[in-house]
Amino acid sequence: MPSPNPVLLVFAMLTALSAVGQLRIGAVKELAAGKLLVAARGLVDPNFRETVILLVEHNDEGSMGLVINRRSDVPLARIFPNLKSTAGEPSLIYVGGPVSPDGVLALVRSEAPKADTRRVVDDVYLIASPEGLDEQLAAGTDRSRFRVYLGYAGWGPGQLERETTQGAWHVFRGEPAVVFDADAETVWERQIVRTQQRMARLLPAVLAVAGPTAFLSLP
Repeated sequence: MPSPNPVLLVFAMLTALSAVGQLRIGAVKELAAGKLLVAARGLVDPNFRETVILLVEHNDEGSMGLVINRRSDVPLARIFPNLKSTAGEPSLIYVGGPVSPDGVLALVRSEAPKADTRRVVDDVYLIASPEGLDEQLAAGTDRSRFRVYLGYAGWGPGQLERETTQGAWHVFRGEPAVVFDADAETVWERQIVRTQQRMARLLPAVLAVAGPTAFLSLP
C-alpha cells in the first residue's frame, strides 16, 4: 500500500480540525435552557466526568443545570420524612451538581403545570419552591415523571461558552425521555454515541481529500 502524501495528510488534519472548530462554535450558539450538555470523553473534572446535564437557565448572567444521570443512595423519605411510603423500591434522590448541595430542586413532566413551576423543555418543568415540592409529593406524582435533585451545576457569565468552545461539552436538544430515562446510569454512555455519530459525518470530507489511509497518521 503506498504511503499517504504528507501534504494531503496535513491538509486532511487541518480540514478535520477546522470542522471540529465549526462544530464547537455551532454548539456555543445552541446553548439555551432546555438543551442537554453531554460531557466530552476528555472531561476529567470529577464533578462532571461522564455526566449529562439539562440546562434549566442560560443567559448573560450565567448558566444553571441539573445532572440527570447521577442517582444517589439517599431515599426521598430521608429528606421528606412525612412522605408516604410506596410499594416496591424506595424513590432515590439525584445529585444535581456541586453547587448548594443541600438545596432541593425537582423536575416534573406535566400537561397541567402548577403556577409555581417553570417550563424547561416540552412538558418538563422545574420546581424550585418548597411549596411546589410539597404539593407534588403530597399528590403522589408518578416517580417516572418526577425527580428530586440535591444541588445544581452552575457557571458564571461566559464560563459555559468558554468550556464548550474548548470541547468540554457536546450540546443536544433536550428530550423528556432522556431526562427521565429509567436507566439513568447508562445515559451518558448512550448519549456519547450521538457525539460519535456527529463526528463521523466529518469523515467523508477528509477522506475525499487524503484517501482512506489519512487517519492512520492522525493523533
